[in-house]
Amino acid sequence: MSREYSAVLVRFGEIGIKSDQTRKRMIRLLIQHIQAALTESGVNFSKVRSEYGRIFIETNDASAAAQEASRVFGVVSTSPVVTTSASLDSIIDEGTSLAKLKFEKKKSFAVGSRRVGTHDFSSQEIREKLGAHILKNLKELDLEVDLSSPDQSIYVEVRDENAYIFTETVKGVGGMPTGSQGKVVCMISSGLDSPVAAYKVMKRGCIPVFVHFDNSPYSDETNVELATKQAQHLAQFIYNHEVKLYIVPHGDDLTDVLTHAPRKMTCVFCRRNMYRLAREIALIEDADAIVTGEIIGEQASQTTRNLLAESSAVCDFPILRPCIGDDKVEVEHLGMEIGTYKFAHEAVSCCSLPPKHPTVHSQLEAIPEAESKMDFDVLKEEIAEAEVIILRGGKRDT
Repeated sequence: MSREYSAVLVRFGEIGIKSDQTRKRMIRLLIQHIQAALTESGVNFSKVRSEYGRIFIETNDASAAAQEASRVFGVVSTSPVVTTSASLDSIIDEGTSLAKLKFEKKKSFAVGSRRVGTHDFSSQEIREKLGAHILKNLKELDLEVDLSSPDQSIYVEVRDENAYIFTETVKGVGGMPTGSQGKVVCMISSGLDSPVAAYKVMKRGCIPVFVHFDNSPYSDETNVELATKQAQHLAQFIYNHEVKLYIVPHGDDLTDVLTHAPRKMTCVFCRRNMYRLAREIALIEDADAIVTGEIIGEQASQTTRNLLAESSAVCDFPILRPCIGDDKVEVEHLGMEIGTYKFAHEAVSCCSLPPKHPTVHSQLEAIPEAESKMDFDVLKEEIAEAEVIILRGGKRDT
């Protein structure tokens, strides 16, 4: 019997509690995305199949496949596994051999197990007999059992006629499979918060359409470069779907805002126009929502009153704010974890126009009067002049 890893066990979470029809659809999506991830990364595999509650990748490069699959939305964790028959003797033999290869000397260990199906032994018997066999036959490792906080563990998952044995678990990104929800327009500024907000909705199965507002001549061109890098990095998490980035010139309507809006409300009117531009892109892309990175109170434009003033510019699309209740440090940590922090960390100010003393409590009655003087045809021109970059190609799942 082979002691080489021959497969990867893939776990998913929330998908498993959905209705039968929804679960089947999401598992199918998840398998398609795992196949795409493996193919794109050049990892050889023969098959990706599902059993109730699990997905298995059959491959001769299990360690690499486990890493790649862990980056697919919907995957909670992965483990390279040794596959053997569901007999207690086989499990003990293969488990002891794997422990000999993987366990470190003079460390504590534990055995974990679970079963699906009918067998003439229990999970407890697996734990007891495999643990005893390891202690007896691997005395040279000088091991000891610790069931509460072991230094290392070996696990056995028995599923009907097969048993899967492993010592390693790779944490996955979790969430829901891409395409289980619709498109969303993700405003991305080159700052820290907006790419994290985009990632959060992507993790829930949404397909992102990124949009960056180029505030030239009121901003540094570095912002466009950094926002593009952020969008490119996030697009790597999406499989089987096209991902676009719209770079929208935003300088002309900013000039209009400066001319007609109360100076202390410059940022409020700026964001109202951003939402209007994002709405136009949502209509073009048949998207369902607009996503932003605001956090309550993080900036003057993000007080609850100013958010009310800004959101009222668009009433036919939901504006989603996934980071709205987060602390800044939480957003920073997630930005570092997903890899967007390194781009945002270098970002210069996205705009030179914020007033010295911005309002934190917008006067809602001032909005109609100021906007009655503005030329909103400028927004249509900016959409027409937007640069559209295809960050990632892909086929639509069926």
